[in-house]
Amino acid sequence: MKKKVLHIIVKSSYDGVTSYSIRLIKNLPQYDHQILSCYKGNAIEELKEMNISYELLLNSGSISIKYLLLKYYKFISYLRKNKFDIIHYHQGGIGIILLAVFFGNKAKVLHHLHSGNLIGDNRKQNISLFHLILLKLLSKHTTQIAVAEHVYDGYKFKIKRTKNLQLVKNSVPYSFRKKESRKNSIGYIGRFTKEKGFQVFLSVSAQIKTTQPKLNIIAMGETNKSNNVKLIPPSFNIERFYEHIDLLLFTSMAPESLPLVVLEAIAFDVGVTAYPLKGVVEILGEDYPLYVKNEDEVISKISELYSPEFDFAALSKIHKERSEKFNFANMINSIDNLYQSLMV
Repeated sequence: MKKKVLHIIVKSSYDGVTSYSIRLIKNLPQYDHQILSCYKGNAIEELKEMNISYELLLNSGSISIKYLLLKYYKFISYLRKNKFDIIHYHQGGIGIILLAVFFGNKAKVLHHLHSGNLIGDNRKQNISLFHLILLKLLSKHTTQIAVAEHVYDGYKFKIKRTKNLQLVKNSVPYSFRKKESRKNSIGYIGRFTKEKGFQVFLSVSAQIKTTQPKLNIIAMGETNKSNNVKLIPPSFNIERFYEHIDLLLFTSMAPESLPLVVLEAIAFDVGVTAYPLKGVVEILGEDYPLYVKNEDEVISKISELYSPEFDFAALSKIHKERSEKFNFANMINSIDNLYQSLMV
C-alpha cells in the first residue's frame, strides 16, 4: 500500500510554493498524495486533470480573526478525520504547522522552507522572540527542509538543532530550449505583491508605453486589470508564458533562495532583468549582463536588450550553461530519500 502524504499549501494559483509541490507530486507517483489548501485558485482544474486529490479548507482572499479561527477549526477537524504518514508543510509560517504537529495523528511533519523568512513573511528579515520559542518547540517534533541558504543558516544559528536539518535545492523539470525568434515582449509572473517587485513592474510598464510603445507587456498571475498589461490567467502550463516573452522582469526584493521563475526563464532562453541578490546570482552568475542596481536602470536595460548591438547568442550560451547546473532529478531524489528516512 502506498504511503500517504498530505501537502499543505496556502495558495492554489501559480506561485513558487504551489508549483514546487505540484512538481514533486507529479514526479513521486510511488506515494499517495493529497493537497490541502486554504484558497481556491486556478490550479484546481489542472489538479483534477492530473488526478491529484485536493481538499479546500476555505475559499477566501481576506484575512481576519474570524477567518483564522475558522481555518484552524476546520484544519483540526480535517486532521482528526484523516490519517497520513507524512504531513509536508510548504510554507514558512508556523500557525498551521503547530496544529499539524499536535493533531496529526503521529504523522511525521516536514516544515519545508522554500524561500524567504523563517516565519513565512518575506518582508521581515528578523525573527521575534515569540516565534523563536515556537520554532524551538517545533524543531523537536518536525524535520525542517531549508531550501534558502540564509534560512538554513538561520535555523543553525537560532534553533541550534541541526540533526534533522537538510538543505534541498530548487530546480525545474525543463531542459534548455534555445529561443529561435524574438517576440518583442517582456513579462512578469508570480505573486502580484510589492516585495516581489510587481509595483516596479507596473511603473516600468507605464514608462514603456510612452517610450517604447511597440513593446508588448504580459503578466501571468492574479490581479486587477491594467491598461498597460496583457493578463494571462494563472496556470502551471507556463511554457505558453515564456514562449511569448524575450525578457522576464524579476525585480523582487524578497530574500529569495533559488527563484523558480528565474530557473524557468533561463531554461526557456528568456533574459532576466533582476537585482543581483544572493539566490539570483547563484543561478545567473556574477557577471550576468541584465542585472540592475535600482528601478531607474530597468528601462535602459530593456533598451539595451533590444538594441541591434545586443549579443543574444552570448546570452543564450549563459542561459544554457547555468540551466544545466540545476538537476531536477537530484532534487526529486532528495525529497524521496527524506520521505523514506521518515518512514523507517
